[in-house]
Amino acid sequence: MPIFAAVIYNNQYMENLIYLRLKPFIRQWLVYHFGDPVKFEPHSVANAKIIAVLTRGEEDIPEPGDTAVCIPYSKQKEPPTWCHITSSGKKLIIEHIESIFLSNLWNEMSAMCGDDSKIQTAAYTWCEMHGIDIDHADIIRMRYYREKIKMLKKGIDLRAKKRKK
Repeated sequence: MPIFAAVIYNNQYMENLIYLRLKPFIRQWLVYHFGDPVKFEPHSVANAKIIAVLTRGEEDIPEPGDTAVCIPYSKQKEPPTWCHITSSGKKLIIEHIESIFLSNLWNEMSAMCGDDSKIQTAAYTWCEMHGIDIDHADIIRMRYYREKIKMLKKGIDLRAKKRKK
């Protein structure tokens, strides 16, 4: 297995990396929007969650298919001393990323899926807009459709509606 460098130089700080095991389509979406390695905006909720779950310990060792995420600089938990995240900490960060993904998917797909448009066509379009391989369009369609059905069964219609004049 090849050895990957765990330190990159960025502006004035050296940043360590953590590695997350994401679903391929979520990884593609994340890298398309946040770069490779993934670097969230300063003072974002994602960065706050990463800082909150940092512990002292050994640096992460990547495995093939992992997504590299920059550890944000923090005065309270300076890298490289604080550069480890437990498996439950990683799970928390992955759940947050998937939540952002699902919100983005829902907002844009519901706007694209009118009464007469096909969900499959919208899924292809959405994948193209977000740097996701078309091979994953069926998964995107199913995730959107399942979420829509779950909400409608509870009497919640989250689709964007036109305002009544």
